[in-house]
Amino acid sequence: MAKSMDGSANKEELDELELFLNQHPGYKKIQQATNALTGTLNNNGEVLPSTINSKLDELWVKIKDAEETETEILTHNVRPFNWRWIGAAAAVAVLAWLGFLFYYQQAKPQLNTAVLKRIDVPFGKMMQVTLSDGTKVKLNAGSHFSYPSAFSATQREVNLEGEGFFEVTKNPKKPFLVHTAGFTVKVLGTVFNVKAYRDDKTTETTLLKGKVQVELADDPEKKIILSPHEKLTINKLAQIIPNQPVKAAVAKIKYEVATLPVVSNDAYAENAWIDHKIMFANNDFEDVARQMERKYNVKIVFADEALKKEQISGVLENESLDTALNFLRQIVPLQSKIDGGTVYLSYKIKK
Repeated sequence: MAKSMDGSANKEELDELELFLNQHPGYKKIQQATNALTGTLNNNGEVLPSTINSKLDELWVKIKDAEETETEILTHNVRPFNWRWIGAAAAVAVLAWLGFLFYYQQAKPQLNTAVLKRIDVPFGKMMQVTLSDGTKVKLNAGSHFSYPSAFSATQREVNLEGEGFFEVTKNPKKPFLVHTAGFTVKVLGTVFNVKAYRDDKTTETTLLKGKVQVELADDPEKKIILSPHEKLTINKLAQIIPNQPVKAAVAKIKYEVATLPVVSNDAYAENAWIDHKIMFANNDFEDVARQMERKYNVKIVFADEALKKEQISGVLENESLDTALNFLRQIVPLQSKIDGGTVYLSYKIKK
């Protein structure tokens, strides 16, 4: 705005300013008032209220008369204080300030209303976003993340379904909250990973640096504090009541906190995805398959239920889907078939 007023803005900057003002009418009103008070309002039909315009016209006439009087005095080599000119200038300054306050109050509700943004990461992709406070968030495939364009004056809140790696900008006066369906993570400034996919059997919070507080959705009085290299796992499995229909199952969330071994560069299985890796150690095959679905953007179907419970260990990094399946065949006696975007897995038939 300042560069457009002093004439130093180039065409690209002016176009960008125009686009911004069209998107934010509150700022546009403030600029119109400022331009009018400095004599830079374009003749494009944009007008201020008639009361302000009439006052401006009167002041410009007074200033013009004062300038003519001052010029006349200067021709006689006399330079006294021109109180009339000073009074007119002071009036302009006062009116400018009142005009700014008027338009600021009109625009204030719009300026304080942050726009809620949403990111939906497709399977086979990863995305990264930097929030208004400088916090960096990496999002894994299949994640849904919503956040405000600007945080409030007292708190920073975001919502996540999926998996995200957070590097939170430290601000003791404004806590940072990550809301998921089952819990909320509260931090001041730290590095941590949150895994909260809807179709996973568990949700996880892994802390690498700093300190976080986790509050369970169904037990808000319970505050779980994590220290560096600790991992919170919450089980979402339903407890089946004996001799009762399946519909009578009662959801029972259990959780456990485990201490992770200290490793170089914080290279854990829990955050390996940010380096495009899948690390698994004695994991159920169906859990690894779920990660593969997100990484390779496929649907994996097990022909044998027992195959889902096979315990497997390994690392998948930059392999193609075919190479990854060949690797898994060395661990489990299986055969695979790819049909479009679906992978069918079954035990290998012995000949």
